[in-house]
Amino acid sequence: MSGASLLLLALLPSACATSARPDLDAVLEDVREVVGAPGAILAVRFPDGSVECYASGVADLTTGLPAAVGDAYHLGSVSKTLTAAVVFRLAEEGHLDLEDPLSRFLPEFPRSEEITLRHLLQQTSGLKDFYLYLYFRPDRAEMIEAVTRNWTKDQLIGLAARFGHHFDPGQDWDYSSTNYFLLGVVIERATEMTLAAAYSHYIFDPLGMTSTWLVLHEPPRADMPFTGYLGEVKGWPHSEMFGELGASTVLEHSSVEWGAGGVVSTAADSLRFLDGLFGGELLKASSFERMLETVPAKALGAGGAEYGIPRDVASAYAHGLMRTQRPAYEMLGHGGIFAGHTAGLWYLPASGIQLAVYFNRGFVPQRLLIDRVVEALGPTPSEPSR
Repeated sequence: MSGASLLLLALLPSACATSARPDLDAVLEDVREVVGAPGAILAVRFPDGSVECYASGVADLTTGLPAAVGDAYHLGSVSKTLTAAVVFRLAEEGHLDLEDPLSRFLPEFPRSEEITLRHLLQQTSGLKDFYLYLYFRPDRAEMIEAVTRNWTKDQLIGLAARFGHHFDPGQDWDYSSTNYFLLGVVIERATEMTLAAAYSHYIFDPLGMTSTWLVLHEPPRADMPFTGYLGEVKGWPHSEMFGELGASTVLEHSSVEWGAGGVVSTAADSLRFLDGLFGGELLKASSFERMLETVPAKALGAGGAEYGIPRDVASAYAHGLMRTQRPAYEMLGHGGIFAGHTAGLWYLPASGIQLAVYFNRGFVPQRLLIDRVVEALGPTPSEPSR
C-alpha cells in the first residue's frame, strides 16, 4: 500500500482499522494488476465488528491520483439490494404487500395485474431489460445519447412498457434491471417521497451512512474521484470505442440507472448497510427471512474463464440478493457493473465475514478477488446466525 493510501486510511473514521494485513494488501494489489484495473478497494468486516480497508493503484490514469479507501464509487446493481430493503420496510409498515399486483401502483403498465411485487424483486416477472436496448443501440452516437439523455420518469415507464416479456410472470427467471426501475416507481408512489428521500429515510439516516447518495438526484456527500475505464467487452459491439483501456466518462451521466443501479457509496458505508441488513437493524427477523427466500437463477457476473476462476457450483436469486455457491464457500449479496466500474457487497455465511469490493474498470470478475481473500484469511470463527 502506498504511503498516501496509508495516511488516508489513518484519517478515516473508526469504521476502518488503521492497521492492515500485508497478505490482504498483497492480494488486492496482485488481483488488480491481473485484471488490468487502474485502481481497487477492498473492505473486510470481521465477526467481531472490526473493519479493515485497503486501496491499490490509482483513481485516474491521467492525474495519477492514488486510490483511497474513503473515496466514493458507483455501486451499480448493488443498488438493487438497497431498493429491495426499502420495499421490505414498506411492507412492514403496511404501505404495500409483496403479493400486490403492480397494477396497484402502475395500473397503466401492460399486464400489470399479472405482475406482483415479488416477481419484480425476484427477477421472475419476465419483463425484458430496456437497459440493454439503450446500451445496444446500433449506432454508437445514438447509444451514447440514449444512455445519457435526461429521461423523465414517465418517458422511462413508457420505454419499459414497450418491450414486453420473455415469459409469463412467475414462470421462469431472467435478470432484468427493468424490474428494479419499476420498484423505484412503486416506492415513490407508495410513500409520496422521491426515491432518494426514501433511501435516506429508511436506510442512510438510521444507519448513519453519511457518504451515500443517489447520483444525479441529490448533491454528492463524499469525494468521488474515480474515473471508470473499459476495455473491449465480448458481446458488446460498441466497446471497441474504448480500445485496450479507455475512460468511460462519456457514459456516466446516466439518469436511467436510478433504483436499478444509481447509488454511490464508500466501502465503509456499504459495509454499514450490509451489517445493518444482516444484523437485524433494518428489518424484522421474519421480514429478513422472507427476503432470503430464493428461486433458481442463472450464474451472474463477469466471466472469469480466462483467469482460471472455477465456475459457481450453484446460483439462486432472493429478493435483491444473489446466493452463490462457490467450490469452497457460499456468498450472499450482489454485484454491480456501471460503465467502467465494478462493485460488490458480499456476506460469507460460513465465516461471518462481509466484503465490499470495487475496481474502476468495468466487467472485472470479482470472484477472483473474493476467492483469494477467502484463501488468505483461512478458517474464521463465525458469529451466531440470527
